[in-house]
Amino acid sequence: MNIRFYGISVCVFCGSACGKDSAYAREMYKLGKHISNNNWNLIYGGGNLGLMGEIARGFDKSKSKLVSIVPRSLDKKNILYSKPSKKILVKDLFERKRQMINLSDYIIVSPGGIGTLDEMLDILALNNLGIQNKKVVVLNLNNYWEPFQKLLLHIQKNNFLNDNEKCNLYFFDTVNKTIKFIKNNL
Repeated sequence: MNIRFYGISVCVFCGSACGKDSAYAREMYKLGKHISNNNWNLIYGGGNLGLMGEIARGFDKSKSKLVSIVPRSLDKKNILYSKPSKKILVKDLFERKRQMINLSDYIIVSPGGIGTLDEMLDILALNNLGIQNKKVVVLNLNNYWEPFQKLLLHIQKNNFLNDNEKCNLYFFDTVNKTIKFIKNNL
């Protein structure tokens, strides 16, 4: 599958739940607005629930494309956002990650669960190995990802991560700083 969209495409890895802090949902809605206001395409997992649903609801499809990438096993009306610009059905979660990464120019990781962590680790490994070279912006709302930052430092101190710069990983604590970073790196 060789699909490409005009303009900048931003992939957002995020939770299918809203989490315990209501700020996460508000900020994801705001992130969706900012991505579309900059005329960037949004590549995401297609969900209508949780943070995925909030980013989709905040996104203005009249400005850019909202692209849902969905495993066939999750192609269910009750959990998917009903009106993406484009829905791409894939075989499984592995193919979904691959497509999301390949179609994007930048990747933002919001608070999320095991799936979000899995997605982030995949792109970090691909960057570290030189297979990809995508900037990965972690939206560290209310220090959600602080334990992960500490784990990365621990991994580096123990010489299991020699060149953390190859991971191309950046942490910001607000949507505004995240958007500004992408604008400054276009």
